[in-house]
Amino acid sequence: MFDKKLKPEDLEEMRKREELINAQKLIVSALEIQKKIYLNGILPKYGCDLNKNYNIDFKTGKIADIKEQPKQ
Repeated sequence: MFDKKLKPEDLEEMRKREELINAQKLIVSALEIQKKIYLNGILPKYGCDLNKNYNIDFKTGKIADIKEQPKQ
């Protein structure tokens, strides 16, 4: 059986890094939510149905309807 432990200073460093990673994940999640809210606000302006999913090309601005895959 493998029975080793990190030194306290290494463990503390790993905890700090994990904390930073989790903080960044929260920021990304919040930004994705803000993007969805913004898109839901402007999509009706372009005649898009909010009940459908769309793929937006951020280079060209083209809005494409995402077709659902047929269930088999």
